[in-house]
Amino acid sequence: AVVSTQSTGTNDRIHSAVDRRKRALFTRQHESWALPIYGNFADREEHMKTYRTYLKNQMEEKCWIKRNEFSKALDRAQKTVNETVAADMAEREAALEKRKQNTVFRDENKKLMEETAERRRATQRQEVEQEKKLIKIDPINWSRTLR
Repeated sequence: AVVSTQSTGTNDRIHSAVDRRKRALFTRQHESWALPIYGNFADREEHMKTYRTYLKNQMEEKCWIKRNEFSKALDRAQKTVNETVAADMAEREAALEKRKQNTVFRDENKKLMEETAERRRATQRQEVEQEKKLIKIDPINWSRTLR
């Protein structure tokens, strides 16, 4: 079952009214009677000249409007391209900065780990030296490191 929000009768009346108005407009535009241009050649030429100038002005205005729309669209496109390029550059710079920060972080961590390992080795060496001293002083293995 088809569910509609408007009744078909209402739609039909609306569409028929629109069609009637279109037909009336067409009839008014194409079947109206106009006084033919009579008179001498100069009068007719003056009359046609006004029509020509009016049509030329219409064409120039339409051409100017299209040119203006094109230039606006071109400006919008150029602005979009510039914004895209700026965003790409910002992303590249941010990625480069992050890479530099990660490199510094990695290097600092490596240095910290090396220092920690060196301290641990130094502590172990010191403990071994202490054990050797204790063994020299007292040969009994009190710390139970020698078995």
